Amino acid sequence: MPISFTCPHCGLDTLVDDEYVGQRGPCAACGKEITVPYQSARGDGATGPIVVKRRPISTGMIILLVFGGLGAAAMMATIAFVALFPAIGAARTMVHKRSCESNLVQIGIALRAYEAAHGTLPPAYIPDATGNPMHSWRVLLLPFLNEQGLYARYDFDEPWDGPNNLQLVAYMPDVYGCPADPDARTLGETSYMVITGAETFFPDAEPTSINRAQDDLTTSILVVETQVTGVTWLNPRDLKADRMQYVVNGGFGQEMGSHHAEGAHVLLADGTVLFLDDATPADYIEGMATRSGNEPIPWDILGQ
Repeated sequence: MPISFTCPHCGLDTLVDDEYVGQRGPCAACGKEITVPYQSARGDGATGPIVVKRRPISTGMIILLVFGGLGAAAMMATIAFVALFPAIGAARTMVHKRSCESNLVQIGIALRAYEAAHGTLPPAYIPDATGNPMHSWRVLLLPFLNEQGLYARYDFDEPWDGPNNLQLVAYMPDVYGCPADPDARTLGETSYMVITGAETFFPDAEPTSINRAQDDLTTSILVVETQVTGVTWLNPRDLKADRMQYVVNGGFGQEMGSHHAEGAHVLLADGTVLFLDDATPADYIEGMATRSGNEPIPWDILGQ
């Protein structure tokens, strides 16, 4: 039954079908939005609310409302995720850094275990008959990293890049790869190297012992983190003391470095891990790389 309605904006009197009671829409005259009200009196003179039929909500409208709500929820979730993205990135960076530090701690424990079993640290490499590097200290350390099975598969009768051994590149232990390095575990490239040379803890093919060090173990480097080396974990290649500039993140593959911001980790001879700042002076790093130079290392360097 049509009902009388007056637009509150332009005053237009009109008849509106009762199925539109309670609904909103534009006025036919002024275009402003109006709501058709419920009536408080009957058209036959009786008082009381009029009973009208409301237009039923269609299935299509229900679907629109449901999916509209889901879309709004998805949009709000997206906005929340974008807002949290910096915090998520910072948390991931911190996890990578802590995991890298843990890797070096495990390597340090394994080096100590090797020394306890053999009386010395592993040599930087085992040479072939002509003196060229043939097997890496990283392979020799496998039994002390709970990798006895992988160690048993390695063939010491062929070089590290022989047909059998090359198949093991893909099985690099997680402890040899920094999680912040995108190529480490996918390509089997090591993130950690030793510094080799006469005055270091890894004088090439000649093994030495931590106990024979004359320098303070809290300022002496055993293993360093490296960046973009392109060196697989089986390769008996490390950093050479006489070719380094002793800078942090100053040269890909030739210096210590990392995928972490503003520094790199080093494993010290006492088993602790230190994060060296990019600005650490080269002469201090060079002094820390030796085992018997008695070089003075400021405490603020260790405080990093």
